[in-house]
Amino acid sequence: MSQMRPYRSIIDRFRPKVHRPRRADYRLISSIRARAKKFEPLSAEKFLEAADDLRGKLLDGQSQLEIQNVVESFALTAEALRRATGKVYYDVQLLGGLVLATGGIAEMQTGEGKTITCGLPAVLHGLSRKGVHVSTTNAYLAERDQEELVPVFEQLGITSGLIKNDQDPEAKKQAYQCDVTYGTGYEFGFDFLRDQLAIRNRPHLPLGTRFLSRLRGFKFHEITLMQRELHYAIVDEADSVLIDEAATPLILSGSGGRSVPNPEVYRQAMSVALSLKEGADYETDWVKRTIELTESGWKVAHDSLSGSVQAHLQRPWSQYVEQSIRAQIMLTSDVDYVVHDDQIVIVDQNTGRLHDERKWRSGLHQAIETKEGVTLTEEREIEARITRQRYFKFYDMMAGMTGTAEGNEAELLEFYDLPVVQIPRNKPSGRVEIPARYFGDASSKFDAIVADAVERASNGQPILVGTKTITQSREIANRLRQRNQEHTVLNGTQDETEAAVITDAGKSGVITIATNMAGRGTDIRLSEESRNAGGLHVIVAEHHDSPRVDRQLVGRAARQSDPGSCQFFVSATDDIIDRYGASLAEKMKRSTKGSDGVGECRHSFTKEINDLQAKIERINFASRKKLVVHDNWMETVQESIAKTA
Repeated sequence: MSQMRPYRSIIDRFRPKVHRPRRADYRLISSIRARAKKFEPLSAEKFLEAADDLRGKLLDGQSQLEIQNVVESFALTAEALRRATGKVYYDVQLLGGLVLATGGIAEMQTGEGKTITCGLPAVLHGLSRKGVHVSTTNAYLAERDQEELVPVFEQLGITSGLIKNDQDPEAKKQAYQCDVTYGTGYEFGFDFLRDQLAIRNRPHLPLGTRFLSRLRGFKFHEITLMQRELHYAIVDEADSVLIDEAATPLILSGSGGRSVPNPEVYRQAMSVALSLKEGADYETDWVKRTIELTESGWKVAHDSLSGSVQAHLQRPWSQYVEQSIRAQIMLTSDVDYVVHDDQIVIVDQNTGRLHDERKWRSGLHQAIETKEGVTLTEEREIEARITRQRYFKFYDMMAGMTGTAEGNEAELLEFYDLPVVQIPRNKPSGRVEIPARYFGDASSKFDAIVADAVERASNGQPILVGTKTITQSREIANRLRQRNQEHTVLNGTQDETEAAVITDAGKSGVITIATNMAGRGTDIRLSEESRNAGGLHVIVAEHHDSPRVDRQLVGRAARQSDPGSCQFFVSATDDIIDRYGASLAEKMKRSTKGSDGVGECRHSFTKEINDLQAKIERINFASRKKLVVHDNWMETVQESIAKTA
C-alpha cells in the first residue's frame, strides 16, 4: 500500500528550501472530505466503532502514514470537529495537518487556526496508543488548547491529559499514559531529565542478582518513570522553541544539600568588581556576554581577598568577582530580571515572560541578589542537562507549527531533520506596511511612538505597541500617562489575565503595550468599529536580533483578511545597533534634522538594519551549532566513562 511521503529530498541536504504543498496533498483533501461526508449520518455509537476499526488496524501493525489510514483518520477528526463545535476544516488546515503527520514544520500564519489543525495529526498518531506530546510555550496555552480539543478526542475514544508544573507525580504519570498529552515544552524536557536521573541513580547490581533474589521471594523497589518511550511530538511556536530557546540547554538544578551562601563573600566580590576598570582590569565579550579578568584585575582581586571570606569560598575567587562584574554591567533590572517580593525573577528574553522557577548558575544569581539588596538564596548545581536539539532526537518522529520558519529552514533541517512547508493563507492578507521611521535618540523615538499611537487611537484604531524590554514598556506608558491617555501594559504574567488583555486589544481606540511576544498564541479579535477604523495597528518599538521575531509581532495585524497595518520605529541607541552597529549609530545621528544627533533622521536605514540582523543571525547560528557540538562531545565522554566504570 502507498504511504505519505515526508517533504524531504537528497537535494535538501545541499540546498535546503521552503517547500510548497504538493499536488498529491491537494488531491487527498477531496478524498478526506468525501470520506467525512459518509460519517455524517452515523450515530455516535457507530461513529466510535469506525474509529475503533482504524485503531485496530494500527495496533495490528499497519503504518499511520499509509494513505488510506491518513484519509480515514483525518475524515474521522473532521467529522468529530463538526459534531463537537460546528466548525469545518479549511483546505489549508488539512494541508497543515498532512505536513505535521509526516514530520515537518507547517508554516501557518497567525489566525489560521493552528490549534484545531494540531488535532488532525494528534488523532492519527494517538490512535496507536503510543502517545503524542503536544508542546506549547506556556501553561495557559497548553490548558486552553487541550480543553478546545477534548470534545473532539472523546468522540473518537482518544484519551487526553495535561501536565503541569508542581503536579502530583501520580497525576502526572496518568497524564503521560493518555493517547495525547499537552504541556509546556520545558516541562516535557524536565520530566525526561528526571526520568534519566532516576535511571542513573538506580542501584547497579551484579548480573543475575535481581533474578536470583526474586526466586528467593525478595521484592525490589522498582523505579517509577513519568514518561513512556518518546513516540511523536508536535511543537507549537516551533521557531521559538527550536531556534530561539535552543541557545539555552534544559538544565535540571538542585541545591545539592548546600546551605545559603555567606553574604559577606558576595558583598566583598561586588566591592572589588566596582573598583575595577574595563579594558585595564577585565575584558568584556558582549556577544557571548562574558567577563574575563586581566592579569592586573586578577592581582587586584586577590590582593583584596580577606582570610575570613576565603574560608567560605566554594569556587575560585576570580569567578565571584567576574560574576559580580557581569551582574553590574551586563544584566539590567526590568530588562533581564525584575525584583519582586524580595526575589530576583528572570525575564525570558524570547517571550518577555517571568520565570520564578529559573535561577542563574555559578553564583551569578547571588551576585544580582547582592547588587539589588535582596535576601540571598542557596546556590544550585546542575543535576542533569540536555540541549533541545538532542532532546527532540529521542522522539521517533516530531513536527512543528509556526507562522515564521522561513529563513531558518537550513537550521531546522540540520539539527532536527524537519523540512519547512509554507501553507498558503486561507484568505489573502490585507496588512499595510508603513515605512519605518528612524531617530538619533531614544527619547525622540518614544515621543513619536506615543504621538502616533494617541492620534490613531483617537480615530478609533486599536494599537499594539511591541517592546523588547519592561523598561521600554514603562517608558512609553509614562508618556501616555502624562497625556492622560488610557492604555494597558502587558509584561508576560503568563496566565488567563494575559489572554484577556490580548483579547481586548482589538477593541476600538484601545492601546496595548506588550513586552516582547507576551500574549503570543492568543487571537486579537477586532470589533466592527475597529475594522472600519483600519484594523489593528502594530507599532514595533525596536527591532529584534532576528527578522523572524519581527515578523511574529507584525503578524498580529491583519489576520484572516482583517484590515491592519504596522510600522517600525528605530533609534541609534537601540540594543542591536548599540551592540553590533557602532558605525550605523554615528551615521544615523549625523542624519538627524538637528545638529546634535537628536530628533528624526532624514534618511531611511532599512538596508543597514537588514544587513545587521543577517550578521547577528550568523553569529547566533554559530553559537547554537557550537552548543550542539559541545553537547555531543559531553555525551560521548559520559558514555566512555560509563563503559570503563
